[in-house]
Amino acid sequence: MINKVLLLLALIFTAPGKKAHCQFTFDAYAIHQVNVIDVENSLIIENQTIIIDDGLIAKIVDSGEYRENDSLEVLDFSGYFVIPGLIDAHVHLGTNPSSGDNLEAAKDRLNHLLMNGVTTVRDMAGDARYLSYLARQALLDEIPSPDIHFSALLAGESFFRDPRTQAAAQGLPAGKAPWMRAVKADSDLDRIIAEAKGTGATGIKIYADLDSGAVRAIVQAAHAQEMKVWAHSCVFPARPSEVCQAGVDVMSHATYLAWEGEKEIPLNASNRHRKHQKFSIENPSFSDLIKMMNRNQTSLDATISVYKRYFPDSTLYRYGVSLTRLAYKNNVKIGVGTDLPLTDLSAHAPIFQEMSALQADVGMKPIDVIRAATITNAEMIGEEHRIGSITVGKRANLLVLKENPTRDINNLKNPDVVIKNGRVVNPQ
Repeated sequence: MINKVLLLLALIFTAPGKKAHCQFTFDAYAIHQVNVIDVENSLIIENQTIIIDDGLIAKIVDSGEYRENDSLEVLDFSGYFVIPGLIDAHVHLGTNPSSGDNLEAAKDRLNHLLMNGVTTVRDMAGDARYLSYLARQALLDEIPSPDIHFSALLAGESFFRDPRTQAAAQGLPAGKAPWMRAVKADSDLDRIIAEAKGTGATGIKIYADLDSGAVRAIVQAAHAQEMKVWAHSCVFPARPSEVCQAGVDVMSHATYLAWEGEKEIPLNASNRHRKHQKFSIENPSFSDLIKMMNRNQTSLDATISVYKRYFPDSTLYRYGVSLTRLAYKNNVKIGVGTDLPLTDLSAHAPIFQEMSALQADVGMKPIDVIRAATITNAEMIGEEHRIGSITVGKRANLLVLKENPTRDINNLKNPDVVIKNGRVVNPQ
């Protein structure tokens, strides 16, 4: 049996000037005498042994019934807690690979996320050529990185004056890249979706400057080709209820839901962060919208913490918190996405800011926040059959924690061990 202290000592081999990272790989091993957090049923199952083989969870048994097998290494973490690897459902890794998102910076950021326990990310618009390259390396564990799922962005022609769209498609005319495409009334959506899918994208992101008919047509074309559709909560001029009614799978930015209370919606997204002087959570249009989201099984990628960072007067943050709280009370599935830049690699990963905000300000229970950052995010990506919970047959993406995170979400910080695809990697 390998003692956990010896395991951790074995993991601390670090190149000078670099963040600590190595892998400790067994063909098959058991994590012994741990408390498993069942995020699907909101349970803690005590004193379990998790057997991992070939990167997958092969078996979960009661530790009292476990009999040591000479072919298995046994990692004894008696009394520790195990949760699924965290998923950040809203990152931007490749907006400008030729500048701030260059390869060295991206790899450092990905390594930092993994060391913080983030084993999967959903990238919400960037250069697909670059993201596909990173995603392949991450999938094969050729670099220390979360697995990467990314989107192809569709928007109205006027949106492509935004310099970010040009940076993410350098070498091609604005709005013409298969992963960064302008949509017109006469666009061949079946072909556009097929080309987007060909980039390796997991889903379509609908950004802005499209009416309700265009949003509905994109959703139908994407779903026909078995692609997820992720949209901003207000697409301008398509209002939130029209976005939801169109059948999108996920709506991003709870703050944008506030536009449902407005009589008129701007024709484009240039003024999307405008304050609403008469905002009231008691407005019946909000409860109607949230009920529609529940009926349609539309998930909410709330991203509230980004508004606390960039809008310090807190008005927009208040919108997001109030509307996320309303969604939570009405059983809308809420995911955890950050949309925050990762610039300070000495700080905790941004996902903890979002999770803390969901607990402290929205009022979500810690177990519900953990569920949001694991199985709910996996469902949003469309990978719930592979990741997101501690289930036999799923990938062994796991965090081992000394303290119980269902008592305090802060116990997720500085995980004792991070496991991705069955490989044990060292913590921060």
